Amino acid sequence: MNVSIFVSLIRSLLKANVLCIEEDKGNLRLFEEKFCFHESLQPMFTVNALSYLMDSAQDNTYYEIVDILNVCLLFFRFSGQTFFIGPYVKTEYNEKKMQEILAKNRIPASYATSLKLYFTAFPLLSSYHMQDTVSACINAFSASPIDLSYRRLQGFHETFDSAPLFQAESVDYSELYRKYDAENHFLKMIETGNVEKMLTAYAEISMLSSSDKQPYLTSIYQNPLSGLSIVRALARKAAESSGLSVITIDEITQKAIQLMTSSLNYREQVEITRNMLLELTQAVRSHLLHKGNYSAPINRVIEYLSFHFSQEIPLSYLSDMAHFSDSHLSKVFKKETGTTISEYIARLRCQHAAQLLKDTDLSVQEISNYVGYPDNNYFVKVFKKQYGITPTAFRSKHS
Repeated sequence: MNVSIFVSLIRSLLKANVLCIEEDKGNLRLFEEKFCFHESLQPMFTVNALSYLMDSAQDNTYYEIVDILNVCLLFFRFSGQTFFIGPYVKTEYNEKKMQEILAKNRIPASYATSLKLYFTAFPLLSSYHMQDTVSACINAFSASPIDLSYRRLQGFHETFDSAPLFQAESVDYSELYRKYDAENHFLKMIETGNVEKMLTAYAEISMLSSSDKQPYLTSIYQNPLSGLSIVRALARKAAESSGLSVITIDEITQKAIQLMTSSLNYREQVEITRNMLLELTQAVRSHLLHKGNYSAPINRVIEYLSFHFSQEIPLSYLSDMAHFSDSHLSKVFKKETGTTISEYIARLRCQHAAQLLKDTDLSVQEISNYVGYPDNNYFVKVFKKQYGITPTAFRSKHS
């Protein structure tokens, strides 16, 4: 059986963490560090307890651990290996109930916020949905149908009558702060067009282990696929903050979304996201390098012209966009760019025409129409003014 595909399938369907344990139980230590909120409340989420349960587990049986917080973990044996799914929760967070649990277990109120963050990070799943989905996956990978029984392991809670009270000190939120610091740094690198540092920052917020056999435990996002969606949304807003056209942003991100919807492989989706971020940050850098020291209204007009240069655009439309009168826009545009709006449009059209003359076999007439000059003779006249030679001569020179 291909364990990697089996794990990826369950993870994709349930949007939950999936851990495969073979002979090496080292991943259980990672699990405890990541998911055991407090040992006194969750004794069954510790390495020793999970190891014991693994050794005692029978084949063809689902075991569901439900701790005092109502945080759950499902595990089972299949094809000689043990699989842990979760943690997950079955109910929404209940503030009053959690406060009572903390108080009864002599854990101070300073832990309440941390507990809420911990609890609400997990997917909301029912036992039936868990078992039904996993059963379908198991039977898809097995030679013959398998009917698994179900056992719930509940009520495990150690008493600490002789233990000292917890110190009422502040809970350590360093991991949470690290998450947001990493995100802010990542977004700043996109906003400033710093490609190299953006890639480093992305690697930090999407840390994956080097082997498909390792669980997804090191990401700062609990749900891997949701994490990619969050990263994409944040990246879009960072790029927009740089002044990059929302049209360009949409072109880049929509292409990535299309690729991701056709892929069920999480690592492939991470790579697609990485390529999207790279292209987005490069676009920001190019935008920042070429935008010049223009005012915001003129930048808006230039951005619009870059996408609509082949159309006839009324001056009044551009004026409304800049919130200027026609005469004031013409004056400010000439002052900031050194050219009139008409001259600027002609330059854009001829630049695109020149590229097509070099890279394609399209006729001069076809190129003329494409860039916005239905009158081929007028196009030749404008092009010659820009480049000093006719379009035909330009093509010959660059062929």
